[in-house]
Amino acid sequence: MKKFIKVLDKIGDILNYIISKFVMTLLSIMIGVVTLQIIAREFFTAFSWTEELSRYLLVWGSFFAATIAYKKGSHIAITFVVNLFNEKTRRIVKLTMDILSSIFFVVMIYFGFKMISLQIYQTSPAMQIPMRLVYLCIPLSGIIMLYYNIEEIIGRDLKKEEENG
Repeated sequence: MKKFIKVLDKIGDILNYIISKFVMTLLSIMIGVVTLQIIAREFFTAFSWTEELSRYLLVWGSFFAATIAYKKGSHIAITFVVNLFNEKTRRIVKLTMDILSSIFFVVMIYFGFKMISLQIYQTSPAMQIPMRLVYLCIPLSGIIMLYYNIEEIIGRDLKKEEENG
């Protein structure tokens, strides 16, 4: 079981590293596109596609940055209430939150794919790219966060067994 957990953790770390580089690339491209738009608007004619591309890059960057924050446990949490409880109650609360998070991620994945299936023929106005590519970030980020959540639950249970055993 320890090997399995270590493999899950290693996959999660590699995935998080790749996503970090991906997000940095997206945000760098977005900065370049916005800078190009400002220069073009000031000195030439504004490009019609730059605003749309920067918006889509921001959406993708935000969803995948959320997966990085989830992996690190950096999302907003109300810990002062949970810290009032004893250790056993804290574990129950944490497990309950993980289960609720898993349900949310499954709903996010399901409706993300459903939204993509509704966008079969729609293209973006300026760039004419399929909108299903834009919406693909929703279920993909949901899948990644669900993986991280399962990894956290399994890893925490192993740590609990090691403490008790």
